[in-house]
Amino acid sequence: MKISLHYYSGAGNTEFIAKRMAKSFEDNFCSIHITRVTADNIKTTIEDFDILGIGFPIYFRDAPELIYDLVRNLDGKSKSIFFFATKGLYSGNAVKNIMAFSITQNFQPIGSIEFFMPGTDFLTLFAKKSSHTEKLLKRIHSRDIDNKIKNFAARIQNSLPAKIPYKKWYTFFDEYTVKKLERMYDNHHKNYIDQFYSNPEICIECMACTRGCPRNNITFDGHIKFGTNCDVCFRCINHCPPESIQIGNITKGNARYNKVELL
Repeated sequence: MKISLHYYSGAGNTEFIAKRMAKSFEDNFCSIHITRVTADNIKTTIEDFDILGIGFPIYFRDAPELIYDLVRNLDGKSKSIFFFATKGLYSGNAVKNIMAFSITQNFQPIGSIEFFMPGTDFLTLFAKKSSHTEKLLKRIHSRDIDNKIKNFAARIQNSLPAKIPYKKWYTFFDEYTVKKLERMYDNHHKNYIDQFYSNPEICIECMACTRGCPRNNITFDGHIKFGTNCDVCFRCINHCPPESIQIGNITKGNARYNKVELL
């Protein structure tokens, strides 16, 4: 069985799960091709694969737009597809929505799974280094992750059709209260986009940020420059070795998250 795994990852939670999942399939004698989703490779093909797996972090109760673009650019040809997602406090109807969308692209959903992982946006924006908040947030994750992945992989290999998840019970409260407060506070993090900068006195020009940006939003022309085509995934700020990248004065002295540790 040939399985193609495509994952979008900001700070690294979904990448961590994707690699664990790939290993689980390989242990069950599947052929695995794994790819990180970026703006450069969303026009891909699935001709050589039996099953397509797509992973993503849940941003404001939905999948990143690049994930929708990936599915939109494919003709499923009735092939099997599954989804895996990482989430902070709660996920809303993100998985339900992307599974339903995949059906419109002629895919056959065969399963989905979600994992609690540290909320990297809250860590980056609010948690000071070595604070109790940082330690607490980094301890939030699903338990027995490897066993969950193993059981899920076994179900996926059966390739049986799966039902679209039910609408979450808290959707009404989320739509009419929580989302309004989020937009009022920072408009889904969009208010931070024009505040990204790299301190040239600290930057070592390693280009980790330019290579890692899923949107190709970061360029180098004598110094690091940020555009406005940004998902605010925090990959650049969390994977900057000298911590030269900041969001205004908001992130100075705050925690960085570039290594998943299951505490």
